[in-house]
Amino acid sequence: MEFHQLRSFCEIARERSFTRAAARLALTQPALSLQMKALEEELGEALLVRHRTRLRLTPAGELLYQHAQVVLASLEAARADITASRQGLRGHIALATSDTNSTYILPEILRQFRECYPQVRIDIRDKMSSQVLQLVLDHEVDFGLATLPLLHPRVTTEVLFTREDVVICPSSSSLARESVVSLAQVSPHPLLALSRGSTSRQLLETAFQQAGVPMQVAMNLGSIEVMKRFVAIGLGIAIVPRVAVVDEVRAGQVVAIPIHGLPIREVGLVERTGKRRSAAATAFLQLLRASITHRPLEER
Repeated sequence: MEFHQLRSFCEIARERSFTRAAARLALTQPALSLQMKALEEELGEALLVRHRTRLRLTPAGELLYQHAQVVLASLEAARADITASRQGLRGHIALATSDTNSTYILPEILRQFRECYPQVRIDIRDKMSSQVLQLVLDHEVDFGLATLPLLHPRVTTEVLFTREDVVICPSSSSLARESVVSLAQVSPHPLLALSRGSTSRQLLETAFQQAGVPMQVAMNLGSIEVMKRFVAIGLGIAIVPRVAVVDEVRAGQVVAIPIHGLPIREVGLVERTGKRRSAAATAFLQLLRASITHRPLEER
């Protein structure tokens, strides 16, 4: 098997189309077909079959796709490392994480990293945890930062930090006088919540069910920033990560109260098993760990 054959095969597998794959690879369709024919003859197995208007992988094709992605990713990492050693740290990092991590955890880390390594390009995919897992599996990103656990035989995870959720309310709310509250105390109040489908929403719904009290959602919203603003003007209460409201609490815009019995979340690194990190990705993760270790406890 040759490198260009594997690269072409992976592109066809991703696109499920010879036409689109050929366009992305700047090849003609006949040339691409000849490569796939030679690859199938060498392996003695059919790798692709037409299914109505799309291509699909045979069982042998699925196996080859899994292994070929690892091979190509390793070669790309080797290329990046060689370039980095020759020219100083360069390259590209692609990571996937949630809106919360992008907004409240990563900005200062990214600023420091850009100062140290201005020639490294960074691509951040803003995704929910389940989507982060799929991007890691598909080799679309170098790694992900997601709420754990994420269990899959082809990924490894590592807890990097924990995240405590608190209830926020206006200072005029009866909850504001409490030093700690239970979900039973939160339940009667109109709750502003993230839209269904997010990991945060799923965990919150599970917590209310386990506590045996209803979750009275008054409004579904798309971001924590909007939730904070609406709480500040008295439209309801919300349950958000403590790290997201440090500034608002200091400014007296909202009151944040710990919630008894609500589990603290673990957030961690998600990587494809066996994937070799590039020098740029390694440098970024070292800075991330150092930053989290020295972050004040109330901001973790």
